[in-house]
Formats: sequence, structure tokens, C-alpha cells
Amino acid sequence: MNLPDFPNVDLFSAGINALNGVLVARHPSHNRGYAVVGLLVMAFFGGIGGGVSRDVLLNEIPSPIKDPMYLLVCLLMGLLGLAIYRYADSKEEQFRTRTLAFFKSFMLPWFAILGAHKALEQNLGFFSAIVIGLIATTAGGVFIDVFSGVTPEIVRPSAHIVTTAVLASGVYAGIALLRTGNQSFFPVTLIAVVVSFVFRVFAVREHWPQIVPLNAPAQGPRVAA
Repeated sequence: MNLPDFPNVDLFSAGINALNGVLVARHPSHNRGYAVVGLLVMAFFGGIGGGVSRDVLLNEIPSPIKDPMYLLVCLLMGLLGLAIYRYADSKEEQFRTRTLAFFKSFMLPWFAILGAHKALEQNLGFFSAIVIGLIATTAGGVFIDVFSGVTPEIVRPSAHIVTTAVLASGVYAGIALLRTGNQSFFPVTLIAVVVSFVFRVFAVREHWPQIVPLNAPAQGPRVAA
């Protein structure tokens, strides 16, 4: 199967997610009094957690091991996150929820598509491509949530992260499998990115609801007396 060539967006995605990882770890919901080293670890979780999980599942050498530039980018973006918290504390929340959220909405489909792309390269099929795309997109955030003792965002009513990842990888895999001849970057990747990005933007802006059982109110874990 001839698949389209990708521009080098993996590094940019890793950087954006590493920066977000530090800012999320500093948020009151996740902050556990992390040391600087701990926050940088969160940057690596956010930046390369998804990509490493993807490569390990596909029995490949993880990209950060083959190219140390990933580690450098995550480190620099982690330090940038610390600087934002230190010198722009009053604007950190606005930056995280607006500017960074926009970049995440744009990069989220790319992570999913890259995961689906690698799965199709190994002839794993449509549904496997969606699963790998979903894991590549969400694993980093899950690591941060679990280490912070927070219920992972992907299983809570959130900003349609899982839906967007499934949509991006599903659209990409579906078109790629239907077009069995020579393929270029356009329109396969462009269609998948545009469809999932537009969905994500409208879902966040319009606060589209997700299905939540109404007869079973959520409760936190009980503490033994």
C-alpha cells in the first residue's frame, strides 16, 4: 500500500504536548507539589508518551530513542512551561485554556493520523488503525492524570478528545484503504485533519454534550472510617 508522505509534524506535536503537560501538572486539580524534575517528567509524559506507546505497540524502536531531538524539544518546552508559571502566573490559565487549547485542537488530529498511518504501514487494518491512533493521541495525558491521582480525562465528560481522535484516524484509515493506488498528501490527510479539527473546534466552542448516565450520580472513592 502506497501511503502519503507526512511533513515532519511529530516534533511540533511533541513540543506542544510537553508544554501542555507542565501547565496541566501545575493546575490545582493535578498539582501535588511537584519538584522541578517532576514537572519536567510530566513534560516528557505529555510530549512523547503517546508516540512511545504507539511505537512499542507496533514493535518499533520509539522515535525519541532514534532521534534525541524529541528529548531536547520536550526539555525546552518543559522549561518554557516553568517560565510561564514563574513569570506570567496571572496569565497562565488564560494561555492554557485559549492559546494552547487551540494548538492542541490542531495537533490532536495529527497525532491520531500519524498513529493510524503507522498501523496501516504494517497492514493492521481499519479498526487497528483507529485503536493505535487513539492510543497515540491520549496515552501522554493518561500518564499525567494517573501519576497525579486524577481520573483520566478521556473517561470523563471532556472536550471530545476520544471522539476527535477516533474521527481523525477513522477518516484517514478509511480513505487510505479505499484509495489503493498511488496517493499524495492531498486529499487523504487534508480531509482527515479538516474534518476532525472542525469537529473539535465546534464541540469545544458550543459545549456539545456527551452521553452520561442520569440514573447513577457520580461519586468519588469512599474513605474508610
